[in-house]
Amino acid sequence: MSRNLDVNQLRTLNTIVETGSFRRAADALALTQPAVSYHIRRLEALLHGPVFVRTRGRLELSDAGEELLFYARKMLTVNDEAMARLTAPRDGLRLTIGVSEQLEDVLHDLLVGLRRALPRVTLTARIGASEHIAARTAEQETDVAVIIGASHGERRRSLGSLQLAWYAHDAAGLAAGRSLPMVLPVEPCNTRTHIVSALESQGVPWHLAYEGPDLAGLRAATRAGLGVTGLLAGGGEKWNLTPVPAGMLPFSPGSVPVSFVCAPGTPAHVVEPAFSVAQAALRRFPLVDEPAWVPGNAA
Repeated sequence: MSRNLDVNQLRTLNTIVETGSFRRAADALALTQPAVSYHIRRLEALLHGPVFVRTRGRLELSDAGEELLFYARKMLTVNDEAMARLTAPRDGLRLTIGVSEQLEDVLHDLLVGLRRALPRVTLTARIGASEHIAARTAEQETDVAVIIGASHGERRRSLGSLQLAWYAHDAAGLAAGRSLPMVLPVEPCNTRTHIVSALESQGVPWHLAYEGPDLAGLRAATRAGLGVTGLLAGGGEKWNLTPVPAGMLPFSPGSVPVSFVCAPGTPAHVVEPAFSVAQAALRRFPLVDEPAWVPGNAA
């Protein structure tokens, strides 16, 4: 007698891991928390063991859960691609995708993946500041978007967090105790807010050496030696920027959340494959794990 995995239960498992909590998974999937818990119990019955285990007070996947997640993601990718191909309208649907300027490196993978997943859809792309892209999505000028920012709101879903790194032309010139010259994007900017909060929470004296509206200006100012900037880790060589050696500055810039956003009224058969494509595209960056779900704390 054949046995089948339930795609809905697999999607629940994947969403819990992606969002970091049962409650956020329930919100993302438009389910109740008891329904999410039930899906996990059904998977545990299949495994004859736990999907999650508690480690140092945090909930992590068991070995069997890790293996199940691997197959779940493969099955969800195939399912979503098949549904997109079979249910896509034939009347020439257009899809506008927005991407944060800091995530410009994922645009190629996004477009290639969307063409494969949504072959009947005509694509248009925009790049800009996350706040601008989010506003245009809310106003339905953009259909889906990948931005730097937290996943608050019913039309936002977490894609994880990305590690930041410090860059400076001459790290040796950053004397301890002196005011740190900073190269920052203009406000409003989620990355700037994150960096300034980190500086102030650590009591680090700093001053604004340069601010500009685009990445090209930030990189040029940093290469010219005007100060320190915090950008996504792993791009220094490509941008011809010099990472600040570990320990040279008193603290790490940390990480920033990345979210998938969809406009009101965007068809579900477009949103789901677009979200899966965005997940795959972001794997080229150093992703930081989401906080593990702790029993009794669904926040």
